[in-house]
Amino acid sequence: MNHVQTFATSTEAMTGLETEHVAHPTNPSGHQSDRSLWDPLLGLMPLRSPRVLGGLTDRLRAHWLVRGMRPCDVTVVPRNTYPQTNLLVFRLQRGTWVVLVKHPRNERAADGLAREWEVLRQLAADDRLDPWRELLPQAVGYRPKGPTRMLAQSWLAGVPAGHLASHRPQDLHRTVTAALSFLAEVRRATGHRQPVAQRVGDWVEPQLEVLSTEIGWCRAGEGAAGLDAVRRRLEEGLAGAVMTQGWTHGDFYPGNVLLSEERTRVTGVYDWGSARIDGPSEIDACTFVLAVRGALSGRPLGRLVADALHADGLPAADRALLSTAAVDLGDSDPAVLPLLMWLWHVASNVQKAPQFGRSHWWVANTVAPVLEEASRWASARR
Repeated sequence: MNHVQTFATSTEAMTGLETEHVAHPTNPSGHQSDRSLWDPLLGLMPLRSPRVLGGLTDRLRAHWLVRGMRPCDVTVVPRNTYPQTNLLVFRLQRGTWVVLVKHPRNERAADGLAREWEVLRQLAADDRLDPWRELLPQAVGYRPKGPTRMLAQSWLAGVPAGHLASHRPQDLHRTVTAALSFLAEVRRATGHRQPVAQRVGDWVEPQLEVLSTEIGWCRAGEGAAGLDAVRRRLEEGLAGAVMTQGWTHGDFYPGNVLLSEERTRVTGVYDWGSARIDGPSEIDACTFVLAVRGALSGRPLGRLVADALHADGLPAADRALLSTAAVDLGDSDPAVLPLLMWLWHVASNVQKAPQFGRSHWWVANTVAPVLEEASRWASARR
């Protein structure tokens, strides 16, 4: 009996996870590991929530959710930032069978799990991803309703890339190269190059609308003017750009990436809830590069992107790294890629956790610097 069947059989006796939807398993034994536990969703963002103090409550809740599956081992995954603490995440193990379970704490998180479930099903159905099947989480079961609603997916094994910047800087070059090479391979296999002008309405406007809706400062005055300036720079910069439409993770930062022991290849990628099969896939490489630079420098993403807007592009070192991922936007505005990446990142965060839009610290460091720099650019164009 394989792992998905085991999960389905075990849950028949509990009031928790329904398994009317089950994705096909591809060698699920490849996701087992006797290595030390790892928090697969470690974040780089410093914004924290009072849920950090709820460890005991989390453990009790996790055990209650799987009370019909005894005996089993439950290990809660620490969650430190707003989008993370909106979910209770735990590792569920019985013998050699291991899954990752996510339980939403509110309706916004539940909506996010519904999106992630659909994305996991899309990933499983896409034959072009077969060479990387072992690296992708597989949907095991999904209960969309009730107090025990949950999403279970396969546990992925590997070394967390998120720790390397501070704990093993000697491995950092190999880490970045492995991650960007993975992205380049997936982009070549699943994407196709096309002029971006025809996708602006889909790749820019919905994200701008999210910012205007979720961030009060962006609804009027300087914030609204800044959003309009971002729109103008993206429209102008993307008018002549060529990008790849294909699988886009949408949150490809080191905390979601697992590596082999020798740090030379990616062994797993988590958190596909923001992914799209038809997104601007080059933004993933830019996300990873700027996340690493932010971890090394201690500077927030908004200020790094504002610097790129001011300098009309990323620093030479970052551009060299992006070339590793075969990122080439042709003769377009060099600042367009980090700006588009920032827009998707911010829109995804406030969609998952409205607390971001109400955080003065986060808005001041992640949103305001970019809008202010975009406004300066727009003023200079008049």
